[in-house]
Amino acid sequence: MAETNDLSAHYRSINPQPNSINLLNGQRYGNRYAFQTNQSYNIPASSWQPIKDDPNKFQKLVQWYVSDHFNNQLPRILELERYYLADNNIHYWLSNKRSNRADNRISSALARYITNIQVGYEFGTPLTFGYQNKDDENDTGENVIQAVNNFNRINDEPYHEKVMGKNLANVGRAYELLYVPQGTKQPKITAIDPNSAFVVWSTDVEPIELFAVRYYVVNVADETYYQIEVYTDNHIYHFTAGANPDSDWTLTDNEEHYFQRVPLTEYRLNEERVGAWETKLDEIDAYDQALSEMANSQADFSNAMLMINGKVANRSGKTEQMLDPKGQPVYLDNVSGGYTNQSTTKGKPNAPVMVQKVLDTKANVLYLKPYVHDNPNSSPTISNTSAAYLTKSLNASEWQIYIQQLLSDIHKDTNTPDTTDQNFAANASGVAMAYKLWGSDQEMAMSETLYQRGLRRRLRLLAIYWSYVQDTGIEVTDDSNPADNVTITFTPNLPKNNQETMTLIQGLNQTGKFSAQTLRELAEPITGIPAGQEEERSDDEGSQQDDRTATLIANAQAKAQKMNNGSGDDNGNDQAGTQEDQQDDQTGQPQQSDD
Repeated sequence: MAETNDLSAHYRSINPQPNSINLLNGQRYGNRYAFQTNQSYNIPASSWQPIKDDPNKFQKLVQWYVSDHFNNQLPRILELERYYLADNNIHYWLSNKRSNRADNRISSALARYITNIQVGYEFGTPLTFGYQNKDDENDTGENVIQAVNNFNRINDEPYHEKVMGKNLANVGRAYELLYVPQGTKQPKITAIDPNSAFVVWSTDVEPIELFAVRYYVVNVADETYYQIEVYTDNHIYHFTAGANPDSDWTLTDNEEHYFQRVPLTEYRLNEERVGAWETKLDEIDAYDQALSEMANSQADFSNAMLMINGKVANRSGKTEQMLDPKGQPVYLDNVSGGYTNQSTTKGKPNAPVMVQKVLDTKANVLYLKPYVHDNPNSSPTISNTSAAYLTKSLNASEWQIYIQQLLSDIHKDTNTPDTTDQNFAANASGVAMAYKLWGSDQEMAMSETLYQRGLRRRLRLLAIYWSYVQDTGIEVTDDSNPADNVTITFTPNLPKNNQETMTLIQGLNQTGKFSAQTLRELAEPITGIPAGQEEERSDDEGSQQDDRTATLIANAQAKAQKMNNGSGDDNGNDQAGTQEDQQDDQTGQPQQSDD
């Protein structure tokens, strides 16, 4: 599976031909200068505001940024996405090996491993959204939370966060688009591949998004062209282009949106927009190269060159008549002098062609014999013949130390736990596991803060849109947006220890300082039942118990009333009371005695 359906863009991430990349030579991203591969686009807001509503005026400016992104930034993004798919540069390595030498290309999936570990750790447990207005205790924000929960449910928000996290870990940036499908009023969200989108920011001390672009290739049969979408704070402009995305634009449509901000949001893994394992690409290449060369050495060993020092005696057997390829005896024609299968020619016998027998060549055996060479000033010398394969001496222990050092550096510098490490025990306690994941927590502390910025922008834009929709009860002003009161909680996806969790819940409950709702939320990962549903179950059980208690009290009061009226002195009423007691006993109520 390719990282893009744009073949031209794919070739920008590698040299066009295989066997064309020099590994570990300090060049990256299609051999382009790295300075241009990850620059943030910033222009003065005063340059954009006068032209933002006129596509004829801003078209040339936007085309320039599309061209720069396509030629300079796209190769880096696609190369990193290739590594996530284990299509590493080792596949395109210029090894300069001869055609008769083994040339294996073994690609590791270290990039995928690091990304999946980090995404699972940070987003494996769904985010929790709450509401707290510190300025107004009476503001519960029920309408806001209900709208957010409905939006998250419709858009499968937990999976969306994982896709965003994957893009962040791979290339250091991720993009999401808020939109309203045609014919509906329900906003939706989708992740946009970083290889087809970018944002242009203002040059302010606190930059804001001025506009965003999404461009992508369209392949219809043999026809290929580009679609470009330009997002401003109030409109979406649609263009088509030719075979290149940066020229021959034609405006095909424009539409208004009601988010009041650019609806395409950029998330960052860090301020430098560097991927989780991007700084370790050299070590990943070195690891791939070491594995490949070891495989080559093993393959070359079975195809090693045989060196013979002396004479081979395979043809030292008895003489026998030569046979042709069909197994027929060969004779020397007494007339023509050539080879023939006829034993006579013109009545005269032909001489058989005799050759020295070759000894067992199919048995992979060489028959070696000593040889004699004359010395000018002394007697002849007898030398023994020897045969041996020419192979390299492989030091497997040193090779193992080398690749283990590479793996150790990759895990250490990316703060990714090595689950194959013997010290990473499955039965480690929660505290021990926390120490092993301490480095991952530091990475998460930075990425979580930056990710919350994107989440808050998402919620603000949604609140603005909901304020236009009737019956939501959400009001947004220039100075107040209820989305700012939404709390977002990240929960690391740690290995579960239910016993420790139960002990914690019991301890918190005994203090009497924590609400039942908090305890239910803590127990949710164990029971698998949402805290709200658990509360409903508890309330239903309490209501049923209250009904039983009320019935019991009513029956007791009725009996007491009868006794006060003297109706319990005769045997008939006593018998009736006994029947009532029996009925109460059959319905599961405690038995009451009138005596």
